[in-house]
Amino acid sequence: MARKKETGFSLIELLITVAILGIIAAVAIPTYQKQISKGRCVDGQEFLMDTMARQERFYSNNNTYTTDLTLLGITDVDGDGAIETRDEFYTITAAVCDGATPLTACVLITATPQGGQAQAGNGNISLNSRNIKTGDCW
Repeated sequence: MARKKETGFSLIELLITVAILGIIAAVAIPTYQKQISKGRCVDGQEFLMDTMARQERFYSNNNTYTTDLTLLGITDVDGDGAIETRDEFYTITAAVCDGATPLTACVLITATPQGGQAQAGNGNISLNSRNIKTGDCW
C-alpha cells in the first residue's frame, strides 16, 4: 500500500516563522516610531520659523519684539488658550531671551511638545532672534 504524502507546515516550521516575525517586529516598530517622531519635529520647526519671520516684520514696524503672538496674526484656533502648531504636536510661546536682555533686543520662541510627541521623549525646541536654535529636533 502506498502511503499518502502529507502537505502543510509542521509545528516547528510555524514556530520558527513566528519567532522570525517577532524579531523583525522588535526591531522595526521602535525604528518606525522614531522616524514618525522626527517627522513631527518638522511641524514645530516650520511654525517657529514662520513665527520668527512675523516677529522680524513686527520689529521693523515697531522697533521691538512682542510676546503676544496674536499681534503677529497668529490665533488660537481651537480656543483653549494655547497657540498650537498646524498639526497640534507643539504649543508655541514667546518670551524675552534672558532676564538681562530687553525685548527690544531679543525674543525667544519655544515650541513645547504635546501628546504623542511629548510621550516620544522629545524636548522643547527653541529659536531666538539671534538665530540660535536649541533642542533635539534641529
